[in-house]
Amino acid sequence: MPVPITDWSFIHHPLFQSLVLPALACALALLALRALRPAWAPWGAALGLAAAFLVWPGPVWPPTAHAQWLPWVGLLALGAGLALARWPRAAAPLSRGRATAVLVTTGLLALALAALAGLGGSLLLAQLALMPAAALAVLLAAVWLPPRAGTRPGLAALLPLAAVLLALALLVAGQWHVAEAARGAPKTDDPYYTPGWR
Repeated sequence: MPVPITDWSFIHHPLFQSLVLPALACALALLALRALRPAWAPWGAALGLAAAFLVWPGPVWPPTAHAQWLPWVGLLALGAGLALARWPRAAAPLSRGRATAVLVTTGLLALALAALAGLGGSLLLAQLALMPAAALAVLLAAVWLPPRAGTRPGLAALLPLAAVLLALALLVAGQWHVAEAARGAPKTDDPYYTPGWR
């Protein structure tokens, strides 16, 4: 009897890497934390996003490209957020309305960064910007679960996501700056490829 062979090539598809992978990692982390320690459930989005970054694009040390810093930014920001959670005001859960406003605003910012990166010519940055957008969408869905099961994040739990968005904003701004400089530079022929016959 032949064994069926499954084609797993979909895991390398850009939409899977940038949307399904982080959403799945965040949902699993959030559900696991809710089952084990409900008070820590809001950290599921940050933990899931860090795990997704470790799967793709993956940790590279030392980073040789700007985008390779992003997984390390996510891990460092997660550690900083956990340290900040010792401060009661930072760990205090936001109201449902305030959490919704913050998550929608930052989610739209992530989508805007993805659009800017794509228009600037970097599909890699566009993919990376979609990953926190997916994490924020999962957290927003968790906020709007029934009241007893709803998750309300504090500022400390949102810090890792905000730090990743800030790093992405700097990368996209740098990409546009390089593109503008290249657009304004005079075009000169490379003598190696186009030698002058004089």
